[in-house]
Amino acid sequence: MHMNWKNILSSLTIAANCLLVFFLLFYDRLVVPPVLQVAGRAHPLFLHFPIVLFALWLIWIWIIPKQQASGLAGHIGEWLLLSVAFTAALTALMGILLSKEAGYNPESLSWHKWSGACLSFILLLWYVFYQRWNRPGLALASVSLLSLGILLIAGDQGAAITHGDNFLLGPVYKGKVKEKVPLDEAIVYRDMVEPVLEAKCMSCHNSTKSKGGLVMTSSELLLKGGKSGAVLDTSDANMSLLLQRVHLPEEDKKHMPPLGKPQLNDQELAILYNWIRRGANFTVKVTELDPTDTLRTIAGNIFKTSGEQEVYDFSAASEDKIRQLNTNYRAVYPLAIGSPAIAVDFFGAAFYKPDQLKELLPVKTQLVSLNLAKMPVTDDELSTIGEFANLRELDLSFTKVTGRGLAALGKLQHLKRISLTNTAVHRDDVQKLLTLKELREIYVWNSGLSYAEAAEIKKKYPLLDIQTGARTDTLFEKINPPVNQTAGQVISDTPIALRLKHFVPGTSIRYTVDGTDPDSTHSIAYDNRAFIDSQVLVKARAFRKGWRPSDVMQYQFYRATYRPDTVILVTPTDLSYKGKGGATLNDLQKGSQNFGDGKWIAYRRRMECLLKFPKPVRARSVTVSSLVNVGSMIFPPKSIRIMGGDDPGNLRVLYQLVPPMDTMPQSNYLIPYECKFPPTVVKYIRVMVEPIGQLPPSLLPPPPPPPKKDEKSKLPSKTPPKKKEKPNPDKDKGWFFVDELFVN
Repeated sequence: MHMNWKNILSSLTIAANCLLVFFLLFYDRLVVPPVLQVAGRAHPLFLHFPIVLFALWLIWIWIIPKQQASGLAGHIGEWLLLSVAFTAALTALMGILLSKEAGYNPESLSWHKWSGACLSFILLLWYVFYQRWNRPGLALASVSLLSLGILLIAGDQGAAITHGDNFLLGPVYKGKVKEKVPLDEAIVYRDMVEPVLEAKCMSCHNSTKSKGGLVMTSSELLLKGGKSGAVLDTSDANMSLLLQRVHLPEEDKKHMPPLGKPQLNDQELAILYNWIRRGANFTVKVTELDPTDTLRTIAGNIFKTSGEQEVYDFSAASEDKIRQLNTNYRAVYPLAIGSPAIAVDFFGAAFYKPDQLKELLPVKTQLVSLNLAKMPVTDDELSTIGEFANLRELDLSFTKVTGRGLAALGKLQHLKRISLTNTAVHRDDVQKLLTLKELREIYVWNSGLSYAEAAEIKKKYPLLDIQTGARTDTLFEKINPPVNQTAGQVISDTPIALRLKHFVPGTSIRYTVDGTDPDSTHSIAYDNRAFIDSQVLVKARAFRKGWRPSDVMQYQFYRATYRPDTVILVTPTDLSYKGKGGATLNDLQKGSQNFGDGKWIAYRRRMECLLKFPKPVRARSVTVSSLVNVGSMIFPPKSIRIMGGDDPGNLRVLYQLVPPMDTMPQSNYLIPYECKFPPTVVKYIRVMVEPIGQLPPSLLPPPPPPPKKDEKSKLPSKTPPKKKEKPNPDKDKGWFFVDELFVN
């Protein structure tokens, strides 16, 4: 039996449009099961079919002569139109299914939904009246223009939902194009941070499409956060949800931006991290930053200065070479996107070696910024630095440079800025740099150059700016930080009296509880009436007239609102650090950085424990109190999962956390991982932690040296040979330490 495929396809098209009408009429009651959600998510892929077919159809009907329309050409045209109508109806149905997912702006979604449905209905009517409307004339022109107009509206609204407002016309809409501002007018958020968010984040977090309830189009909405809470944590940049998500593996479903979309480059990550770390200020100008601030360095290569922007006359180094030069103690990165110039930052003074400078010689042509602050650099290494002929900025602050080797920098004819703060250089040493014609700034705070000598040099070289800071003959000593005498650091039933003391009469103490460093005017003035009643980080500082402010002292307080009566360790601890078993985690006794004090338990494999409460509690957070000591192979965990409920066999996930990894060798600190979730009534809480696992060779301690051979070793030993040790599969795995679990 011969099947009439045209009738079958036309019947399916009519049925699809009828179903579309049904979906539109009962849209508010529509519930999409998971299987159909998959079909809905195919909408962005499938919609290209009706668009291409519609374009072919328009070309076909307007270029085929009228006298041929009734022959083979007419049948081809009819099949084309039927294919357009059918695929348009399916695309509209998929769009309806996709629109029931959260995160879309209702107004834009409504325009897109109705314009897509109208186009499907018009194409169906066009096919029904094909014989009447397929002849060139007013009817054909009208329906063609109407269909094309509705398609453009639907496409524009769809692009706005997917990629952000005004995506289609953005390249030609001059009103939205931002002119590059000069450096002295640039604002850190507006001109550095916001462009990164616009390019990599706002396509999914805008007024039209707000994934996770997060909108980034204004500072107020960015601070508000989304369904998962605030995305900025200025007290600890590493704990900010924004940075946690961008540092997840790309294949992780929570990684941002999602896999397949443009990812953040190293410079963009550095901008976001340093902006959050210094308080996420939305109004501070670039010129208000310290000259050695990382953001200031990056800004100097993004923005024009004094009406001009430097153009480099050398080619870029290979990406493979830059990647090879990056280590745990040296960062090598391009100054700006598309720029051949590179910058190098050294960190980890204990691991610095002079040969690490020589390793940079293959990129000496591209190296324009070198940061060696606080490294044990001596005058001997200045000859190597003198080989970096294109160097523009050099930071030798707090190094062991004495000045006798500064003549080696005479080759740096492009050098514009050098910092010699807290070094032993004197006037004669600085004189060696004055032959550099492009040198404009020298920082010599706390050096051997006196205020009068600096003024004399300035007078002779008016274009040179010598920053001496405070006058050395009136420089005040720094006062010691306050002493913390608070009894305990865990708040259980009653608040704890904050006890800070300074032993120098006339000294005032100011403190903060919002993560910012205290100052002498705006921070809280300490008195004996201060109490701590919540989990908070206290930062305190001492001030006294005639003295420089002290260093900042910080002390973490913890809150334990609900205390479980039993903690069951589902997985056993390591035998070397077993503490008091499960009782260690609810005895309210905080461990110290001495992880051998008996107050810690440790794992190299998965940790799982169950907290049981005497009666249901309304919990909203669980804090996992931990320790990081990279030198002892103690790392942040790979992940933390909190589950809760009334039945220990049927608990639901309350929160999942992927802490940022820290592999800096000098890292040694206590850290609380606070897992916040919506208030939930629970009687049982399960805590599951995955340690870092197998460590790469670069993080493993060096093997012990082989034993020295001596004459006695040649003599036969009376001691029986030792049995061959069994291999230990855990010896190359990192540790996870925990001393308390606080439930609030």
